[in-house]
Amino acid sequence: MEIEMNQRLRSVLYVPALNEKAMRKSATLDVDAVIFDLEDSVFPEQKAQARLRLAEFLAKEREQFHSKYLAIRINAQDTDFWKDDLSTVNQMKPDAVVLPKVVSPKVIFDTTAALRTSNGILPKIWCMVENPLGILRLEDTVENGIKAGLECLILGTNDLVKDSDLDPGKDRCNLLPWFSHVMLVAKSFGVAVIDGVLNDINNTETLRAESEMAKALGMSGKTIIHPSQVDVVNQCFDPSPEQVSWWRKIVEAYNRPEHASSGVINLEGTMVERLHLEIAQRRLQEYDRT
Repeated sequence: MEIEMNQRLRSVLYVPALNEKAMRKSATLDVDAVIFDLEDSVFPEQKAQARLRLAEFLAKEREQFHSKYLAIRINAQDTDFWKDDLSTVNQMKPDAVVLPKVVSPKVIFDTTAALRTSNGILPKIWCMVENPLGILRLEDTVENGIKAGLECLILGTNDLVKDSDLDPGKDRCNLLPWFSHVMLVAKSFGVAVIDGVLNDINNTETLRAESEMAKALGMSGKTIIHPSQVDVVNQCFDPSPEQVSWWRKIVEAYNRPEHASSGVINLEGTMVERLHLEIAQRRLQEYDRT
């Protein structure tokens, strides 16, 4: 099963809900999605203020974000802030709600049950995968969560490293088994996966390497924390002109009458099957949609 999304998610920017300057700036950036954060970036004593500021900001400025996908990361269900956060979500009606530290589908069902809408369209659910238990139970979470609007998984790599007591290693090689399991589950049930953040905002080389690794694994994009990271991430997740040209050649070749019933064709010295046609059509649909 493939969950259809109408927008690419190459670059997904976290913005603290208390920082109005950063929120205003995010509307001008070439990011595909913005996550307004009520969780990690807000101290407990400032949660109420952050909710109010975010509500006031979006009431005035939402149209400035145009086609950007807007999400709100709320606090965990076992905190004193969860219910008030959901009240704010019901007021602001974002495209998605981001749930932190998910380890079972229960919080997805509980969140969906608490959401209210006037037009019957509920925000989608994005789940943070950021601890060993969450990864261990991920199949159950995703298989059942998609019944309640689960659309996307976000890797919380900082917390995962902390909670698993591992050294990521060069090029995050020690995280690869964890990533592979997440991708296996996600692809089996048709949900998107977004890579975790890079805290070193000045390290363009590492940002590019992490983004290329994430794309190679089949992730849709990467979460970022600073405007300086936008262009590199977008470039990495965008197809090259050569890739786009090749996809179009495959589609054009199979559209020729002589190949209408061909299973395999020779295209410029490369044996191309209909599965490659399906890939090309899907990639072009994603590319042309933007």
